[in-house]
This record gives sequence, structure tokens and C-alpha cells, in this order.
Amino acid sequence: MKINHKVLLLEIKNFLLGKTVLTGVVSLLVFGFYSFYHGKQLIGRQQQTMASVPGVQKQHLQQILAHGTGKMVGTTAYYPFFYTTNPASPWAKFSIGQRDVNPFTLKVKMLAIEGQLYDSELTNPLTLLVGNLDASFVFIFLFPLLIIAFTYNVVSEEQENGVWKIVQATSNGIGAAIAGKLMVRLAVILVTTLLVFTAAVVALQLPASLPTLKLLIVVVLYVMFWFTVSVLIIALGKSSSFNATALVCIWIFLAILFPGVANIAINNSIPVPEAAETAIRQREGYHAKWDEPKKPTMEKFYAVYPQYRTYPIPEDSYSPGWYYAMQFSGDLESANSSEKLFEKVMQRQTLSERIASFNPVIAAQQSLNKVANTDLTSHIRYLQSVKAHHRQIREYFYPFIFVDTPTESIDWAGYPAYQPKQYVNEPVFAGMIAILVWVVGSLLFSLIFFKRNFIKIIDTQNA
Repeated sequence: MKINHKVLLLEIKNFLLGKTVLTGVVSLLVFGFYSFYHGKQLIGRQQQTMASVPGVQKQHLQQILAHGTGKMVGTTAYYPFFYTTNPASPWAKFSIGQRDVNPFTLKVKMLAIEGQLYDSELTNPLTLLVGNLDASFVFIFLFPLLIIAFTYNVVSEEQENGVWKIVQATSNGIGAAIAGKLMVRLAVILVTTLLVFTAAVVALQLPASLPTLKLLIVVVLYVMFWFTVSVLIIALGKSSSFNATALVCIWIFLAILFPGVANIAINNSIPVPEAAETAIRQREGYHAKWDEPKKPTMEKFYAVYPQYRTYPIPEDSYSPGWYYAMQFSGDLESANSSEKLFEKVMQRQTLSERIASFNPVIAAQQSLNKVANTDLTSHIRYLQSVKAHHRQIREYFYPFIFVDTPTESIDWAGYPAYQPKQYVNEPVFAGMIAILVWVVGSLLFSLIFFKRNFIKIIDTQNA
């Protein structure tokens, strides 16, 4: 199949001079630049808030110390908050993911931890597929519309205008003519993709590194998917109105309806009653201890911290050691529910990733969020790090509490500093492969339909 270069140059000129190209590319660039601004603003505000945390923490502890002077540590330790932060990765500005709905900073007390963790719902990622107008939104949701606008009438328009025989006469074959038209549109689409992505790298100051390359690969594969789907619809040989309607319906189904149905299926197949059960058990485990003998509570505490068994705990009066052991007991009561909660949330995440194999839109969005560390898995890692920090705080203050140390006698800033979680280079190979399979499949079926439908057209016109 040899493409006539003169015809190809004429097609390039006609296509680029069309209003659709200019309007589509300019509109996409406008949305793109706004998405860069929005991503920088949102993540910038979060970073500004997190930057203020050390100063707020220091001032807060100074106030606690001033009000606690003359009191025992066991009394004063009830009041302070200890702040934690979940820093954004450099790529979070590109794909915000769930950072706008999940807390990026949490403050915890010495009290039972389970009731302090869940300031927001642990949401399944499929429910948040349509989110902020960030750079990932532009690529995932708006680029397909541009591709549809560029390709839906690539062949049918000339059939409908009666110039099909002229195209045949001025080219080396109908296959070469169609291939030339599609190549021109694919080139413009890929150039636009690279232009917007490069602008994102510059505007969002994304580092030249492997994660940025992963973002680019996912975006290019995703754009290729929508282009091959458009080619597949064109290959059916229908009218322009049919092609446009079919492609828009596919976009609505894959981007909106499918995620909604999948979310319902996931919620029904993996219910999470532990979310409420964890909080209830923690509260009951704590409140019930006020009316129970102190010894059973202390025995549970000693099973984990036997070094404090030598310190006396009066049975008939209040003591700080018993109070914080009671708080710890509340966590022990809810530990099983808490583990099941995290386990089931991860099961939902795993199931949603399997479902993504059947929907390139979800696969692409999840892959971008993984690269940016803005997905549900990343937030769970943050919650687990907060729980670990809470334990460090408790274990720092326990020795002072059990020996009734005066408040002013200890270093209130000497507790182990919170170590923010580091960036995790999550694998996105499965998501890439899922999209690639759809690209190859769509392309193969396109070739089959082109051969079947357009041979018939040629035969009919030649008859």
C-alpha cells in the first residue's frame, strides 16, 4: 500500500486549516493550563498547611506546658495533640487523586487511636473517578472528546458529500487514502498530547525521572486506545451521525456508567461493616472499663508492656496509669475489627484493579494516581504510619506517667518525631498492559472491518 505524497500533503493542509482542529486544540490547551493552575493551587495550599505544622506543634506544646505546671504528667498528657502530615509527591499536582477528600494532616492524642483516624470515609477509588479538573482529568476525560471530534467523519463525510470516487481516482487505492487521513489525524493528536504533557512537566515542575516517564507512557497508551476505538467505529462503514453517536455513547459508558455500576458491584460483594464496628468497639472497650475492676484491664496492658507491672495501681481510686491502660485496652478491643477494615478496603482496591482490566479509563486513572501516590493504597499507608507514630508517643510518655513525674520535669518536645512516609514507586505495568491489549484488539478488529466493509463499498461503486 503506497500513499500518494501529494494527496497526503493536501490532506494535511485541509485538515489543519479546518475549524475543528483549531477549536479543539485551543480549547484543550485552555483546559490544560487551567488544570495546571488548579493542581498547583490545591497541592500548594496543602504544602503550605503542612509547612506550618512544626510551628503550630511547638506553640501548642508550650501552651500545654504552661497550663500543666505543677501537675503530674498523667494529667497534662490528656490534652496535647501530636501532628502528622502526608506530604504530596511531586506528581500529585498532575494527578490529585484522593488527596482532596482524604486528610493530608492528622493530629492524634495519647488516647485510643482508632476513633481518631477516620476523619473521612475510606472511599473506593471507583467512586472518585470523576474528580478535580487536574492534568489527569484533561487527558482521561477531555482528550477522548478531541479524538472523537477529529476522527468520526474521516471517511463518512466524503461518502456523504459524493466525492468518494474522486478520492479513489486521485490515490493509489482506497486503503492508502484512508491510511493517509488517519495518519494525519493521529500525528496531530500525538503532537497535541506531547505538547500538553510537556507544558504540564514545565508548569508543574515535574522531575525528569522514571515516574514522569510512566505518566507519559500511560497517557500515550490511553490516547492510542481512544484513537483505535474511533478507527474501529469508522471501519463499520456507517454514517457520520452514527459514528459520532456511537463514540460518545462509548465514552459515556466507559467514563461514567461503567465506574458507577462497578462501584455498586464492589460495595455489594465486599461490604465493610467493620468501619462502624471499629469505632463502636473502641468506644465500648474504653467506656465499659469505668465500671469494671481495674485488674483485668491492667492485665491486658501488662501482656503487651510487662515492664510496668511493678508500678502499683490502686483498685479503689483513679490513677493515670490505669486511665491510659484503659485507653490502650479500647484499642485492643477494636484491633480485630480494625485489621479487617484495612483488609477489606485493600480487597476492594484489588478488585477494582481487576475490573480496570475491562475498562481502560479506570486502568489509566488508577495508574496515574499510583504514580502520583494519590490513590487509596497510599492513604492507607499514611494511616498506618500515624498508628505507628501514636504508639511511639504512648511509649515515650508511659514511663513518666507511671512514676507520677511533674509536668515541667520532662522534655515535651523530646518524643520521637513523626517520620512522613516516603514516596513509593508503585508498579503500573498491569495497567499499561491492560490498555495496550485494548489498543491491539481494537486495531485488529478495525483491520478486519475495513477489509470487509470497504471492499464491498469499492465493489458497489465500481459496478
